[in-house]
Amino acid sequence: MFRKRFVITSGDARVGKSTASRLLLELYLKNKLNVRVFYHGHRNKLSMYQTQRFEINHLGFSRGDSDRLLLDLEMFPKIEVILTDMPGQNLREFKFFDKDVSLIENLNCLGYRVTFLHPISYRKDCVEDYLQDLYQHFGSQVDYVVIKNHYFGKQFRYYEGSEFQADIKKLNGLELVLGGLHNDFYQLLEDTSLPYTQLIETNSPLNTIQRSIVFNWMENFHNSIVSNEIASNYLGLSMNCAELASVGANKQSPSNLDVTEDVESEKW
Repeated sequence: MFRKRFVITSGDARVGKSTASRLLLELYLKNKLNVRVFYHGHRNKLSMYQTQRFEINHLGFSRGDSDRLLLDLEMFPKIEVILTDMPGQNLREFKFFDKDVSLIENLNCLGYRVTFLHPISYRKDCVEDYLQDLYQHFGSQVDYVVIKNHYFGKQFRYYEGSEFQADIKKLNGLELVLGGLHNDFYQLLEDTSLPYTQLIETNSPLNTIQRSIVFNWMENFHNSIVSNEIASNYLGLSMNCAELASVGANKQSPSNLDVTEDVESEKW
């Protein structure tokens, strides 16, 4: 059984890939995992975590990039999780990259199992152009976590009950839910350019209710992972799942407000 994880965010543009990556980084920080972080493309959307004990580097698609990555992982065997934030337009290039350098096979040899973290919205492209392309190419070589992003609503008619959902289940894929925040609230978080944990501190630029909304939003997502043994495995959490779930359940919101996972703007 693989003891390490190489987690890659994938999917259509603007479906929440970088948001999911940031939430995962917060969870890895909380549990003090030994993590390396990379990004593909031209923009580092995780740059606010550069100061949070993470070294965040660009990962290209050349044979030289592959050699440096694999050598690095071989030299530092205590790395538990690799997280790579990949823009949707890079999937085609990544598939050629994997075929050219046998990336997944080489990662397996170093003890890493690959997980694709794939947020979806209500759009057809999310499943027909991206998710299907992903699992038809990689099949059972990797694991899949589909995130239903409730920012786009709670109806995923192109996914739920479809052949795509059935195919993911056949591959032992997992589904998680990311609670929705109002568009203005997301923009507020983006404008601060701060890690999410800094936004719930008393000296953050957010007010008390806003901090509580962020706290509960993070905790709901984190608890959905740590309370699920398969999710914890797929996403690289090495601690005992029951212990992680207990830690999450015992935490209290900074303002003691009970905020639901889907929050509308008028509540703040």
